[in-house]
Amino acid sequence: MKKWIAMVLLAVMLLSLAACGQKKEEAAAVGGWTLNDSGELSAEAKAAFDKAMEGLMGVNYTPVALLGTQLVSGTNYSILAEATVVYPDAQPYYAVVTVYEDLQGKAEIRNIAALDLGRIAESGEVVSADAENGQLLGGWTVDRDGSVEVEDAVLHLASQVVSGINHCVLCKGWTLKFVYENLEGKTEVTQSVALDIAGLSQPVEG
Repeated sequence: MKKWIAMVLLAVMLLSLAACGQKKEEAAAVGGWTLNDSGELSAEAKAAFDKAMEGLMGVNYTPVALLGTQLVSGTNYSILAEATVVYPDAQPYYAVVTVYEDLQGKAEIRNIAALDLGRIAESGEVVSADAENGQLLGGWTVDRDGSVEVEDAVLHLASQVVSGINHCVLCKGWTLKFVYENLEGKTEVTQSVALDIAGLSQPVEG
């Protein structure tokens, strides 16, 4: 009898511990961003992005990669997008767009952080582009067809012709890796800059 009671108590304790562990995991998931290392844009993220962009004028945004999600009262999506200001010969650039979709399916833009790859490469820090300029500076151009060997590479973003070629590659983590390729085709990583999607989701004050 005592053995049976002990087994029952042990089973109850194990179930309680499992429930506590599950609650802690759920709280951690709700409280922070979950990175999407594949970059693949889910149907849900694409639909939320399209709804949030309805009626936006002046700049065209095309989603490129889903960087992460955050569970709130609804869902926040961090999406890397290619952006082009609507005027003749405008050069495309990249922006991290944060979209919020509520529990009823209504979506809105929470923040848009345009990335100035030229200044990021120079400073080693994530720098948003001038909102009025909003384009890659220093001769960088959007180039998703570039081929260069980089560990954990997900997407080739841009290139810059110098004495050789500079490349900007989006890698798992999320990290921007800047790679120099000399005229003989030899490459080396010259800069590695982390993209803080939590920070980029917050509007800049002032």
